[in-house]
Amino acid sequence: MQFIDTHGHYAWGIDDGMPSLEEAKEALKLAKKNNIQAIVATPHVIPGSHQREDIMEIRSRILDLKQLALQYDIQVYEGCELFLNHDCIEAIHHDLFIPFENTSYLLCEFDVRKELGNQEEVEDYLYEIEMKGYTPIIAHIERYFKDGLDIDRIQDLIYSGYIIQVNSSSLLGVHGKTCKNNAFTLLDKGLVHIIASDTHRSTGKRIPNLLEVYEILSK
Repeated sequence: MQFIDTHGHYAWGIDDGMPSLEEAKEALKLAKKNNIQAIVATPHVIPGSHQREDIMEIRSRILDLKQLALQYDIQVYEGCELFLNHDCIEAIHHDLFIPFENTSYLLCEFDVRKELGNQEEVEDYLYEIEMKGYTPIIAHIERYFKDGLDIDRIQDLIYSGYIIQVNSSSLLGVHGKTCKNNAFTLLDKGLVHIIASDTHRSTGKRIPNLLEVYEILSK
């Protein structure tokens, strides 16, 4: 079984992902061992902090990663993880983001430190992305519900045409029991489209681990 990792911070030195070229190399080696044949590089883009020149720098580093990954027979596609904050509507209007390469899909996230916000902080932002012609992929949705999943709301997001992504690390319990339970509940209810690694390091808990999760879930 081969995998495409659609959420990973493998590009080094540009966000809280890989701190160095050497660690990026080790992460790619581990990705190869996990049968990952393609990666969408999704560095964080934070509206209000990242300007056009920053987007250009991110794209340049992703290009570096593309060339490096070829040594491991892994294809890399460009993308980003857009943080949906109070500055995001302006950023969306000015194209200050990177969609999945040659597609209309855009990975986006909310603040994982707090409960998922109200409609004006969530659905309205997602609607702006939709009106721009892109389909939002909602990153690690299991991490936004601290006091129990709002299944009806998540179903409404799916009915709106949005894509739901869960982290493999959540399924392994890396983010605690609540996230793990949320992730398995979403799977049981058929409310997950994508499982991705959200890789940040080559060692520790947030690593390329899709093969391990596949073997667990396939049972």
